[in-house]
Amino acid sequence: MNNLSIIKFGGSLIKTPKIQNKFLKELASVSKEAKNILVHGGGSEINFLLDKFQIKSKFLNGLRLTDKQTLEIAELALSGKVNRIIVSNLLKYGANPVGISAKDAKSIICKKIKKLGFVGTPVKTNRKLIETLLNYSFVPVIASIACDKNGNSLNVNADEVANALACAFKAKRLIFLTDVCGVLDKNKKLIEKIEIREIPNLIKNQTITGGMIPKIKSCQHAISKGVKEVWICNGSVSIKNLKGTIIKR
Repeated sequence: MNNLSIIKFGGSLIKTPKIQNKFLKELASVSKEAKNILVHGGGSEINFLLDKFQIKSKFLNGLRLTDKQTLEIAELALSGKVNRIIVSNLLKYGANPVGISAKDAKSIICKKIKKLGFVGTPVKTNRKLIETLLNYSFVPVIASIACDKNGNSLNVNADEVANALACAFKAKRLIFLTDVCGVLDKNKKLIEKIEIREIPNLIKNQTITGGMIPKIKSCQHAISKGVKEVWICNGSVSIKNLKGTIIKR
């Protein structure tokens, strides 16, 4: 898996058809030459279905509170709709995708975060199913629904799913595609390269703040577990020639 990339695509990018189609067309192209795993979320689609069923979204520190009904809708949105749309479009562009969720074959086993309801954080990764797909030149497309050790479904942050897979496979690249160009300094200019030893100081001096803190910490964790490099990039720009912030040892 020396040439493996784990790509996380989600957020506002998923609900923008033009950006999504451009990305998937490029992914189909690069997947003919290298192995890729695509991990996706789909919070906007979850919100849409919750509104349709007149269920109010609730959050704690930016994380979705997930009761049983919300979990069912989240799985319907991610595995039943977003995953199917991505797979269908990749097929149109000549790729060989297989859509699964992180709970299939217990690919990712999570510990339940009780205060959030049916939400989990990864504690174990089983490579067998995904590795088999990669070895036969399929592109795994993975929805961020996982399970606990007993097989009970849990909603999981897609960044955490991507990170767990990257660490398990010791991937060449972990790529977070977002709606920003990367990590910015205090003058709002792109920081093109960050070494993991610099991260604590960048957080301390408030160069990195807010929602970028958990993302950059997950990048740091991935590098410490053997991932060669992590990118934070604007998802509307080419993935053939990555431009953004690269995090390395």
